[in-house]
Amino acid sequence: MADLRQWLEEKIKGLEEELELTRQTLGLVDEQLKRDSFVKAAEVPVTPKSPAKEEPPQMIEAVAAEVSETRPLRRQKDNYLIANAYVQGNTVTIVPVTDVVLRASTPPFKSYLLGKVLGGMKEADEAAVAEGKMQKEKVFSSDYAEEGGKISKLVLKNFNDKARLNETLSTTLWTFTKMLEKQS
Repeated sequence: MADLRQWLEEKIKGLEEELELTRQTLGLVDEQLKRDSFVKAAEVPVTPKSPAKEEPPQMIEAVAAEVSETRPLRRQKDNYLIANAYVQGNTVTIVPVTDVVLRASTPPFKSYLLGKVLGGMKEADEAAVAEGKMQKEKVFSSDYAEEGGKISKLVLKNFNDKARLNETLSTTLWTFTKMLEKQS
């Protein structure tokens, strides 16, 4: 029995080492997938234009006077227009085009985009406030609205710099693309 016990302990130790190695490999795969599946900020189209015909009239009225830049968010594989992002100062309003139906209940909207990505940005800013490196009124925030069971807009405030804006837009585009794939 003592030999059996020793053999079992060695087997458990070996399996634990294999499990740790497998977890490390999974982490590397996740990092590679993240790099390969996101559109780099430099590849996000930056085409200033007035609000598109595809947008609901109420949105055009709400933002037209203040928009400094409009960025179309297009699916990479076929250039399909999913949404337009209207940049107004330090706020961006992302509005899906009329024929695109995105439901907040469709993953990875809440878990990944709202929770991990946008929630992570807010937490980082709150930590900077706690350390005295940022003013409280500059903390990143996000909110979304639904009409008729579909997302009508996603509003991001205090993105604070161009790099974060580009990261947010490319991540939102990736998320919306995945949502469309799951809904079809």
